[in-house]
Amino acid sequence: MIDHQSKISRLSKVLRKLDRPPAGPNWVRFIFDDPIRTAKAIVRFAKGQPQFNYQPAYVVIRDRIELGIALETALRSVAMKGPPSGRTQNRELVEAFFEYDLERKYSSSNPIVFEKEFFRVSRDVVIPIAPLSIIRERGLFVPIFVCGWNSNPLSRIQRRLLMTIYEDAFLSLTDYQNSPAEVLFFPKIDDEEEPRREPEVWHRGDYELLSKRELDECVEVFVLARDQAREVLLAEIDQMRKQAEAEKSAPVTSPEDQSDLFKK
Repeated sequence: MIDHQSKISRLSKVLRKLDRPPAGPNWVRFIFDDPIRTAKAIVRFAKGQPQFNYQPAYVVIRDRIELGIALETALRSVAMKGPPSGRTQNRELVEAFFEYDLERKYSSSNPIVFEKEFFRVSRDVVIPIAPLSIIRERGLFVPIFVCGWNSNPLSRIQRRLLMTIYEDAFLSLTDYQNSPAEVLFFPKIDDEEEPRREPEVWHRGDYELLSKRELDECVEVFVLARDQAREVLLAEIDQMRKQAEAEKSAPVTSPEDQSDLFKK
């Protein structure tokens, strides 16, 4: 018998994820120009169970920026932390960042303590926004955002949306209004004999921010799509419950009845 109850429980957990969107880049990734496509992306996200994340790499990258740790120390750390399925990806991200930092040379002094901020979509739904680290260079605070994806699929409008919510939720705060900021990606480039991650660096001002009307339209698309995604999941839960009830009410065939099937 199919374990409908466990499937209903899992779908109920998936449903609750709709009220807890992911942080900036992952949220922007499923915002498209129409609610139907966005709803499909939201359902895929809600049902998805990532095999790993880049948290081990983020920790040592922050320690490199703020403490100046060596590459060997960083690689030992990511080799022991997180699911084994993600250790190669985390190692590659760390190696790419350290290679980039040989040229960039982030300051390892005076890291700034900060609080996570939020971009508010509605009264009940917020998007977490926080840089990986904030350092002080040339008398200015420099927020540094890092995204570990091995590709960067964001369209231009999604890139503008990401920079807009960074600006709205974080960079507009008094301490950072005149600050530079950097957003780092390290997508894997396939045009070489051996694919490798290369730095893709966005600076504040590289992308035109969305107008209020454009931002409101993106938010509206998300809100409508989230409602559609909720209807899809609720329909699946309802169907699962109906199947469970049907199985409960179905007559049970006894062994004697089964043996009768084979009588001549």
